[in-house]
Amino acid sequence: MHEEKSHIKYFVVKLCLYFVLSLLIFIFRHPLVENLNLFIGGIMALYGVEEVLFEVIYYGKKFWKQEKVYLGLVELILGLVLLLSPLSIEATCIIWATWSIVREAFEIKELVLEVKSITLTILSGLESVAVIVLSVMLILEPGEHHAMVHLYLLLAELVLNPLIPLLDELFEEKHIKC
Repeated sequence: MHEEKSHIKYFVVKLCLYFVLSLLIFIFRHPLVENLNLFIGGIMALYGVEEVLFEVIYYGKKFWKQEKVYLGLVELILGLVLLLSPLSIEATCIIWATWSIVREAFEIKELVLEVKSITLTILSGLESVAVIVLSVMLILEPGEHHAMVHLYLLLAELVLNPLIPLLDELFEEKHIKC
C-alpha cells in the first residue's frame, strides 16, 4: 500500500513538472526549433537521467535487470551527443524521430504485457502509434515544419507520459479497495 502511494506521489510531481515544462516549450517554441539540437539534446539527457534514477531508486540493487535503465543510458548518451555537437536541423530531426520510435516501442511492449485499464491502454496505444507515424514522417522529411509538428506532439506526450501511469495507479488502487 505504501509503495502504491509513493508511485502516485511520484507521478503527480512528474505530471506537474512536465505540465510546466510543456507550457514553457509552447511559449518558446520558435527559438527552440531554431536551436533544436540543444533543446532535444537537453530533453533526451533529462529523460535518460530520470529513467536511470527512477530504476535505481525503485529497484535498488536489482536495477541492472531492468530494460529501461539501458534505454535511459542510451537517451543520456544521445542527449549529450546532441548537446555537444552542432548538428543540422535535419540530423537532429532524424535522431529525435529514431529516439521517439524506440521509446514508443518500449511503451507498446509495456501495454501488451501489463493491460490494466482497457480505456487507458487504448489511449496510450493510439498515442504510441501517432508518435511512430509522425516520427517516420520526420525521418522521411526532416526539417523545420515537421520538427514543429513533432514539438507539438512532444507537448501532449509530456503531459500524457506521467498522466497515464498515474491514472493506472489510481484505477488499480480503486479496484483493490472495492
